[in-house]
Amino acid sequence: MGYVPPPTPQHGLEEGPVLLKDGRTAFLRRAGPKDLPLFVEFLRRLSPESLRMRFFSPISPEKAAELLLSAKPEEEKVILMVLAGDPPRMVATGEYVRLKGEGTAEVAFLVDDAFQGKGLGTLLLERLALIAAKRGVRRFQAFVLAENQKMLNVFMESGFQVRARRDSGEVEVEFEILLEEKAAERFEWREKVSTLASLHPFFFPRGVAVVGASRDPESIGYRALENLIFGRFQGPVYPVNEAIGKEGGTVGPLLAYPRVESIPGPVDLAVIAVPKERVWEALEASGRRGVRAAIVLTTGFQDQEARELADKARRLGMRLLGPGSLGLVHTHPEVRLAAGLAPLPKPGPLAISSQSGTLGRAVMAYAEGMGLGISSFVSLGAKADISSNDLLQFWEEDERTRVILLYLESFGNPRRFSRLARRIGKKKPILAVHPSRDPLVRTLFAQAGVIRANSLEEAFDVAALLALGRLPENNRVRLISNASGPSNLALEALREGGLFVEHVDLGSTAKAEEFARALEEALEGEAGSVFLLFVPMGFTSEEEFLALLEKAEGNKLLLACVMGSPGVRARVMGQVALYRFPESAAIALSRAWAYKAWREEPLHFPDFPDLRLEEARKLLEGKETLSQAEGAALLECFGLPLGKGEGLSLKLTAKPHPLFGPVLTLVL
Repeated sequence: MGYVPPPTPQHGLEEGPVLLKDGRTAFLRRAGPKDLPLFVEFLRRLSPESLRMRFFSPISPEKAAELLLSAKPEEEKVILMVLAGDPPRMVATGEYVRLKGEGTAEVAFLVDDAFQGKGLGTLLLERLALIAAKRGVRRFQAFVLAENQKMLNVFMESGFQVRARRDSGEVEVEFEILLEEKAAERFEWREKVSTLASLHPFFFPRGVAVVGASRDPESIGYRALENLIFGRFQGPVYPVNEAIGKEGGTVGPLLAYPRVESIPGPVDLAVIAVPKERVWEALEASGRRGVRAAIVLTTGFQDQEARELADKARRLGMRLLGPGSLGLVHTHPEVRLAAGLAPLPKPGPLAISSQSGTLGRAVMAYAEGMGLGISSFVSLGAKADISSNDLLQFWEEDERTRVILLYLESFGNPRRFSRLARRIGKKKPILAVHPSRDPLVRTLFAQAGVIRANSLEEAFDVAALLALGRLPENNRVRLISNASGPSNLALEALREGGLFVEHVDLGSTAKAEEFARALEEALEGEAGSVFLLFVPMGFTSEEEFLALLEKAEGNKLLLACVMGSPGVRARVMGQVALYRFPESAAIALSRAWAYKAWREEPLHFPDFPDLRLEEARKLLEGKETLSQAEGAALLECFGLPLGKGEGLSLKLTAKPHPLFGPVLTLVL
């Protein structure tokens, strides 16, 4: 196995929110001398046995804290800490210390007794390995008491090629930290397990509280409660309204509660529909009650305010959808959840995520009109915490989701999105609509196998075809038509999409029986797809042709177009995707074939054994501009010799990009 690019955390590598194995939230950051009080308090909470396992002999918490925070230059020592709770308490730490004259560092961890088994040791090992590799460290070693099986398991199950040597009561472990495929897979597996656990209370809540439930039909609290009731959520719903709850009154048919804390039964999800100034109080009350997930419908938050709200939710052990979210819908028959301002739609194979709430609601209505049922719908709102990257991992494992449709306005972490989409797209098609025509966005989607749609209409045209659950077997398509003009439009669009067309022209007088025979022959042929193009000419009625489509079935991808009839709309009919215009059908089929071709390519990363990364780092260190010679030397570090042609000039610039951060541009 060769080197693979390292996984990219959703947030910062050295500082940012993290998820535990059980889905609970915490915060990771670098530690320093100023954190001595936190370390002492943390170590005082540990059992003497935990301290002995880490330091190999009895030691006081104060002395242990001094040892852990002993001063060393940054290039020699990195120490990380994990905090959880509100107010935050330290629950784990990990460090590496570089050994002199070697590319080796010694690594060690310490985890709060109450937080052991939640993946913190593995998380710290991952982060330290990624940080160390960036700084030229090539291997880790650790010394572990032979009886400390939990810590030995962290190393042995990390995915690294660990070598272990036992000496008396100690075990020395050593391993290279440059990632190979197995280690990268373990990192991604841990991340996915944590993400899925954190999303479970959103999609499968045992109970839902509507904080701000109201009797006013014009309020969002009324509509949120109404959608849960009319959608027949398969669990208890608790309206929370202080004034009504204190009087023992009801909101609709349900008894109201004055506070979230007074709810008697299990509640995993809080739908917060109160004025902006009361959102913080509602969030804190939900956290105290043990709620694991919050959807904030309230709007009006600035970016910084939204980030602070998400930070507060994480300290309370919660994940946050919004603020400014339209809500979340999950049509699973055992859940039937419409948590927000969108009613429960018809169930089906399409999962939708939208940053725009109003657009998302319109998109759901359009999908229903096309006969495309919804598996789940999520309105991200301000995207302060939960993002499309989280949702992709849920939909990857959701058996009811066959096609994923994303409306994206921004990328929180483009590199992580690309990595996830590349993996998940090998299992399920991902369609994306992005308002930008930026070539960088187009390139990102192409590399990740994401099907880029130029409009929402095109996205649904493609989704209708993919929702049938079948991809083109090959690039041959049998086009059966009764009109030459529309056929020419279809032929040109299909050929532009890289498809080879077998055209069968039945003539303008063709009857339904002739279409049926031609379809039967096509299903026995070599073409991987069959495209029926019909224009009502008076010899076959529209109703007869549609009846033929409703009965059509076979082992090939089937699509059809009925032109010239105002009563026909694009939709899914049984095993056939129906369109109003031939170009729409042809483009959808072309996109499906391009996706099939990409999906069959092996998922691998090329080896670049001759990269001189350390040399490149030194060339760039502390510089904003490079000379001609330095630029040429930098390119050679990456196997791109500039050559010595006369008059050849080089311009290398790094400019901030609104979506991708710093982008390197090379002009020759």
